[in-house]
Amino acid sequence: MESKDEDYWNDSANKSFNFDEDEVAVLEIASNNKRSLFGDDTASESNYTGGQSELPLHSIISDENLEIILQEQSRNEMTIPKGISLEEEVKLLRKKIQEFNYAPSTSSVILKLILGKPCSLEMFRSLAEKEQLLDEAIASGCGNAILKVTLFLDQTLKKKLFYTLLQTRPEAVHHYVNYLSLRLKVTECTDLLVTSNLDIKRQRLKKIYSDYFSQPGANTFYAQLVMNYLNLLEYQTGELHSTGGSSKALAIQDKSVLETLNYVCGKYKWGDTSLQTNDNPFKLAENHQVSQAQFEWVALNERARQQAWLDFDHIFERKAWLNLKQKSFKINIPVDRTILRLYSLNAPDPVLNTFLAKLEDPQRRLALARKVQSKHGIVDALVLLKDRAELENYRNSLDIGTEERLYAENALKSLNNKWKSDAMKLIK
Repeated sequence: MESKDEDYWNDSANKSFNFDEDEVAVLEIASNNKRSLFGDDTASESNYTGGQSELPLHSIISDENLEIILQEQSRNEMTIPKGISLEEEVKLLRKKIQEFNYAPSTSSVILKLILGKPCSLEMFRSLAEKEQLLDEAIASGCGNAILKVTLFLDQTLKKKLFYTLLQTRPEAVHHYVNYLSLRLKVTECTDLLVTSNLDIKRQRLKKIYSDYFSQPGANTFYAQLVMNYLNLLEYQTGELHSTGGSSKALAIQDKSVLETLNYVCGKYKWGDTSLQTNDNPFKLAENHQVSQAQFEWVALNERARQQAWLDFDHIFERKAWLNLKQKSFKINIPVDRTILRLYSLNAPDPVLNTFLAKLEDPQRRLALARKVQSKHGIVDALVLLKDRAELENYRNSLDIGTEERLYAENALKSLNNKWKSDAMKLIK
């Protein structure tokens, strides 16, 4: 950058103001231009009296805005006092030129934005400078200034930093969302709302839905997504208010559907089929198109952490198609993974056996039963394999007098009786 600047100033094709030029030439330039640039009133100006306006000035412009305009004019206009020497005029000119070489203050830039004057924001490069510029714009209360600074930040900051700044500045979010929505930039608008204040997000999503997705010809798929998200936000904020700001309700604010489903599974009274709101996990999953496998995995993990094993009957029970009173156990998630997960959550042996029984392959069942140390599961798998020798060895490895040893002995007797019965049939 330094070499580029040196080439520019050293290039003969570029003309610049040289402070080392002959002093006499500078004085001569100032003298020749004094009247045309700053000088005496012309005849027409001196003779102009201007009629009285029929309306008082304060009815046309407020005192505050008039003061801003006058201050801006006083900054930009330089008057040369009469009777000063040419040397003093040169000093004033040099001072004015030097002022242009320094970066302007944030207040002066915002003032130009308020007045609609052209100005550049590129001199604000650091994050601290940009943050100060945005705060100055917000403090001014001028929507035009706020939006211009916000758009400048959007173009010059990474999205993460940009959204971080907006999180604590709802005024900037308001103007920026209006800008995006008017231009139908739904994706950008959604990205912004995901990071901003929850109340602002709900308000803006409602406006977007009513303005665009409720109109004829709107994309029904996106319209449903927006409506579902609105319903989710409404439920989350409703829980926060109804629970008095509990830590659990606070933890699901602006969270995903599955995280909210996990929360609902923890407060739901399983078996209550009369509840037809989002407080019913089945209803919440239906409203937000949660797949059956996702629902089962979330519900299983939540109830397992609470050691609420009896609730599994309600999670995996399915009513028969022809007989509503008849129920069956059906699972849509991988059984192997489910068993290993339950084992890691210290599920009791009967619970493990319930899921082990869903494995049709006896060899696969035996291997998994041994992995999760399910004694009943190992016995059942050996019975299916009709492996009397292995079952007898396993029975002998169990402590005498325990329930597991008795279960293995009964299974071995049953297997021996079946073997004898089959042998008698073959003899006959």
